[in-house]
Amino acid sequence: MADLAALERAFAAALTTRSVDDADLAVFAGSTTRARRRLSLYRGNVQVNVLKALANAYPICAKLVGDEFFDGLALEYAAREPSTSGDLNEYGAGFATFLDGFAPVAQVPYLPDVARLEWRVHRAHYAADAPRLDIARLATVPANRFDALTVALHPACALVESRWPLARLWDVHQPGFDGAFDVDFEGGPDRVLVCRPAFRVQVASLDAGSFAFLAAAQADVSLGTAFSRAKEADPNFTLDARLRQWVGDRVIVGLGAAA
Repeated sequence: MADLAALERAFAAALTTRSVDDADLAVFAGSTTRARRRLSLYRGNVQVNVLKALANAYPICAKLVGDEFFDGLALEYAAREPSTSGDLNEYGAGFATFLDGFAPVAQVPYLPDVARLEWRVHRAHYAADAPRLDIARLATVPANRFDALTVALHPACALVESRWPLARLWDVHQPGFDGAFDVDFEGGPDRVLVCRPAFRVQVASLDAGSFAFLAAAQADVSLGTAFSRAKEADPNFTLDARLRQWVGDRVIVGLGAAA
């Protein structure tokens, strides 16, 4: 059994390595020439699947660097981090971290954060659904208990903070975008909410108070604590209108009691 496991590991490594030498071919019976030809068929299928999976998850990254360069990134990433799941929609979670340390993309410093946003958008497509919260439930909560409530965010929701204008980069690269193709890279930090109000994932910038509130809510702290953190980030933050909007957009989908 140990020999079989070693054989399987060697075969898997040969499928993902960037170059094949004779040692990789030892897992095959028969001549080296024949083994190389047979392995190339398997490798070709694996590489095509990897390229499709990563291009599906990271279409804006591909647009930013061009298809040929992106294909090279994808193959290098695959050589370092082979898929561990039979579902290729789950492949690519570590792509942004890979880009962080990959010298050839240093001239596109915003690329890793774009990848972080795209992965959250990608996963939001496949996240579980949740029913809309009946906002009338809030009216039944006694005033002296309101601050002790917690709120639950929709499973598709994610928060991303970056020094780069992620929401604008997202907008200008959407299919059908016909506005001015301008991006202010010096406009300060961007705080982004990924959500799925209905069937389509949306990306939007948040003000500092809203981001602080939702980040605190996501950490399962009480509404009172979340509100305090939001006020620290933005003294002008008010909750009433935002709470109604987030419930209506299915960003907030549940109520609970703080531990």
